[in-house]
Formats: sequence, C-alpha cells, structure tokens
Amino acid sequence: MRNNLALKVLFISNAIYMFAALLLGPLYAVYVQGIGGGVLLVSVSTAVFYVSSTLFLLFVAKVGDRVKEKELLLASSYVVRGLAFLSLIFVNNALLLILLQVLFGLGDALGTPIFGALFAKHTIKKEEVLEYSDWSLIANLVMALGTLIGGFIVSGLGFTFLFVTIGVLCFISAGWILFTPRKVL
Repeated sequence: MRNNLALKVLFISNAIYMFAALLLGPLYAVYVQGIGGGVLLVSVSTAVFYVSSTLFLLFVAKVGDRVKEKELLLASSYVVRGLAFLSLIFVNNALLLILLQVLFGLGDALGTPIFGALFAKHTIKKEEVLEYSDWSLIANLVMALGTLIGGFIVSGLGFTFLFVTIGVLCFISAGWILFTPRKVL
C-alpha cells in the first residue's frame, strides 16, 4: 500500500465506515433493549440482516461485474448504510427494526464484494500478503477504537447523537470515493 494511491483511498474510505459502524458494534443489544426488545429481537434482527444480505448478494453477484464504475456501487453502499443508521433514530418497535435490517443487508451486499473486488484489482503482485495484512492491521485498530469511542458517546450523549455521527461518517466515506478521480480507482 505504501505507494498505492488506489489502496490508500479504499483503506481510508472503508476505515471511516468501519469506525462508524463499530461505534454501535457491541452496543446494538443495549439499543435493542432500549426500544423494548430483548435477546430474541437482537437474534432475529441480526439473522434478518444476514439473510437479506445473502439474498441481495445473489443479485450483486449477477450484475456487479457488468458495472463499469464499481466504485460508485461502493459509494452507494456507504450512503445506504448511512441512511440505515440515521433511520435507527426513529425505530420504536421490533417490526421497524427488523425491516431496517433489510436496508442494512442491501448496504452490506453492495459494499462488501465491491470493496473486495476493488482491493484485489489494485493489489500489487508479490505484495498481496503485505497489502492484505496492512488492511487487517488498519481494520482491527479502527474497529477497536470505534468500539471504545462508541461507548463513551452513548454514555455521554446518547444513541441519537451516535446515529447521527455514524450517518455523517458513512456519507464522508461515500464522498471520499465519489470525489476521488475515476482514473485512481
């Protein structure tokens, strides 16, 4: 990654997103409890996320390679995720939470394989392990920091402030991709 501008752009945009998402991370169960849910709702809503992501992945797998500017799909995944996080502000029952997990699933299906494809496209041969290790190192540190800071934010400012912060960071990730010259990615 040291001299690889494309990977730097991908790392920064996805690190911002991962930091944002992990602000909520382990606090999700506490949030669900706050809207009147319990262990079962945490499990069911999480399962709905994974199932919907899987179903949307079937579609992305069929059309993703035909999209010329894959970075636009990545940016759209950050926007979808940002909107989903902002929508958590308005969730007040189990049904809304479960339905919202479908939107999170869409964002995941758009973003995860596209990030991987763009990453692989820009990996320098004979430096694949180094570059994947660089990403894992960054991702782990960003996730740890996000998890820690999320607890401080919710403790001091509450979930609404957290969701707005996450949404804004997701939109920054999208902007980072959108405003990068196309020739870079």
